[in-house]
Amino acid sequence: MRRLPQSLVSVACLAVFTLPGVSQKNARKPVTSAPAATPAPAATTGMTNDDVIALAGAGMSDDVILAKIHAAPSTSFDTSIAGLKALKAGGVSSSVIRVMVDPSAPAAAPAVAAAPAAPNPDDPAAAHSPGVYMLATGKDGHQHLTMLDHITSKNTKSSGAFLSGMTYGITKAHVKASIDGAHASVQTPDTAPTFYAYIPQDNQTFGGATITTRDLSLIRFDPKDHTREINTATISPWGASTGNDEKAKQGFAAEQIKTGVYKMTLDKPLPPGQYAFQQANYGAFFDFGIIPAQ
Repeated sequence: MRRLPQSLVSVACLAVFTLPGVSQKNARKPVTSAPAATPAPAATTGMTNDDVIALAGAGMSDDVILAKIHAAPSTSFDTSIAGLKALKAGGVSSSVIRVMVDPSAPAAAPAVAAAPAAPNPDDPAAAHSPGVYMLATGKDGHQHLTMLDHITSKNTKSSGAFLSGMTYGITKAHVKASIDGAHASVQTPDTAPTFYAYIPQDNQTFGGATITTRDLSLIRFDPKDHTREINTATISPWGASTGNDEKAKQGFAAEQIKTGVYKMTLDKPLPPGQYAFQQANYGAFFDFGIIPAQ
């Protein structure tokens, strides 16, 4: 094989690396990958009315919603009239809306439920223990409801037996119930009080006896030094009868105003004296007194 002269080899190499129309500046450079672009953070508008309505709708308490508002990096509340109406319609409380309008305003203290009012002891419609009560005007000019004592007769005595025998029954003998004390503990100058009877459904409270207002008689006692007396029976040689003297009885009307509550109204004002509602067939009394006005 014939070898080329050294000069021709040099020219050939130069031709290979220096082609016509191709400059060294246009030589192809290595390809490299560009770094991925980092996405820009999404623009935030802060906490909105819709966020607050969503929290209220989820049943969150006001203190939780307020804490969320204060912890938000920013807020964008619509506190226009339309926005406030939408908040109210969405169940947001006035306390929260107030802070949304003015974030510097202190949160309103939660409303404290008012304690139920104590029942009025002078209200006849209120619940009362079983018994008979007197509603009368007191010295202060107001009406007060007072429970009457429930007392029983401890003594009975007869009178006129000797005279009845001497007159062959023309003069009758009497059996009287005697009550200790010259006057009742409940006294009033009001000559026209109203009375209320509170009778439970079981009717077993008044000394274990069944009672209705039909079993009550309003009587006036015959006062003695240390007792009060009432006729309970009349005896003659031809027989005996029980019951009070008609002149001792006082008229009244009773009406039921609600279950177990009866109102008893006098037919006319009572003169000063000692009185009682007598419980028939039991010898018990609900006593009171009418005293002269000072």
